[in-house]
Amino acid sequence: MTRIAKTRPFSKVLYALVLIGGVASGGHIEFGARALAQNIKPEPIPLPPSEFPTPSADLEALIARNDVVALRKHSWLLWSGLTADSSQSFNGRVLPIWETWLSEEEAFSPVNQLVAAAAAPRPRILFPFAPPRQFQHGASTLAKTLTAGTTPKQRLLAFVKMSPESASFLAASHETPSKSGQSYSYVSASDLAQLNAAFDQSNTAVKDRKIIDFPAAGTDLKMVFLPVKPGGLSAIPLWNGAADSSDPTQPTPDSWKTCVAVDPTNSQTGTASINCNGHQVQAEIVPLKSFHSVQINAAEAATINSLSKLAGAAAVQAGDFQVLVAMHVTTKEITNWTWATFWWQNGKNPPNDFPGSVADMPDASKVKGPWRNYAMCISDSMVVPATDPKGKPVVCFNPYLETNQTDGLNSNCMSCHAMARLPLAATANPYPQTYLPNGFVDLADPNIFGGATKTDFVWAIPQSAH
Repeated sequence: MTRIAKTRPFSKVLYALVLIGGVASGGHIEFGARALAQNIKPEPIPLPPSEFPTPSADLEALIARNDVVALRKHSWLLWSGLTADSSQSFNGRVLPIWETWLSEEEAFSPVNQLVAAAAAPRPRILFPFAPPRQFQHGASTLAKTLTAGTTPKQRLLAFVKMSPESASFLAASHETPSKSGQSYSYVSASDLAQLNAAFDQSNTAVKDRKIIDFPAAGTDLKMVFLPVKPGGLSAIPLWNGAADSSDPTQPTPDSWKTCVAVDPTNSQTGTASINCNGHQVQAEIVPLKSFHSVQINAAEAATINSLSKLAGAAAVQAGDFQVLVAMHVTTKEITNWTWATFWWQNGKNPPNDFPGSVADMPDASKVKGPWRNYAMCISDSMVVPATDPKGKPVVCFNPYLETNQTDGLNSNCMSCHAMARLPLAATANPYPQTYLPNGFVDLADPNIFGGATKTDFVWAIPQSAH
């Protein structure tokens, strides 16, 4: 369900909603041999051309009349394609389509894995778990914990995946602007700096200072996970609204008062007493199979503990599971990309269907198994009406991620990603004082984009170009 909210001032705190744009790491992530998939090839979303990509004009018409029902149907269709079984398996498990895709690290490697695969197979890291990158910014509560050097209560891990179309686009150089006679690689920091300088030299209008658009089928994802132990019951916090938090103004998952008890044996039912964020509660027992999960080995556990600063009882162990609790999905089917976010909701609607719901999910022939337990909201425009700078802001956030951000309860993905540009100084606030986390962003505003190159809503480019 898409929500319309009152406009709220941004304040002076850095608002770093870098959602689809990476995970934090200190260089190349080295995992054990079990994580390396030698022959996994990225597969496209298995939807017919009549369904994906949807013609931009068709989606823009739905957005213009704020047809939320039809736009949600479109996002559920994407969900059915992303979570469908691929033709490939790894360690005896059939991979969903999205797991075959390149990670951000692979897509931005000096030799893009899609290109390298044509010459000879190379090992691939399917699950490069690391702390979500936006948590390294000053706006988040977890960032303060990491800066202080203490063990965070919240152990969210994440990684980014890019569709074959997005990865192929990044692997090529592009004439920019079109018919300019000059080509640039968007994974090269020096090329991007040269492009920005060329815009300066040509006195290019602010609205035209941009890379060329990704292809319509370009799709980027961000997955977020929490740990489950291989023995006993593990508590996973369940979104039950901001009021069900010890901090309703910034209800991060480690403050939620409701949890489920995850049974890794898939054999128990009923309820059990469990520690839920420091409080003993009676929780519903749910089987591990109600989540999409990945089991990790010793080398992976060591890497995760190092990156996330986990030690002692909080440390991840070999044999632990990582269960998927959230996924951001964005497609280039429209100029400003479509935006949807999904989170584990135990197959039920949260209070007041906020920020979204499982309503109107396709039947079990299309969305299958654990994927039916995820709720969804959309933000296919920043405001309503979509082209009105004074329109009512659209609210769509992921409870497992944006609740870490200042004013995250009033945010949407599109407004954040509209700000993606370069160059950005390492210590600079990429969000001006006038920025609203759910407000209209004028892509021709010289106060924001003057002297910069817009990166087509993709934060991964300024963050990962090498």
